[in-house]
Amino acid sequence: MDEFVVIKVMNEATLRALKEKNGDYSKNKKIKEILEDEACFFKMSKEAAFSVLFYSGVNTDKLEETYKKVIAKDRFDRLVTAGKINIDDEKLIIKYI
Repeated sequence: MDEFVVIKVMNEATLRALKEKNGDYSKNKKIKEILEDEACFFKMSKEAAFSVLFYSGVNTDKLEETYKKVIAKDRFDRLVTAGKINIDDEKLIIKYI
């Protein structure tokens, strides 16, 4: 399964759980908006990506491994082919040529 999809599902579950417990879910709500862009991890710093992953529910010891998966070259290539990444986009921080 696509790691990006797993992160989206994890964030949704965290968001729902926080809502049910009347917890502060503002970060997860914002993350949900960010994750609407499948290319989002290619457009943010590593620190911001780690924050998104952490608040979505990725274990601290898996942050680096998960990050590498969501910014992998094959994922980048698939998104370019699908038209979800324009390689000339100035917002891209990570790109493979």
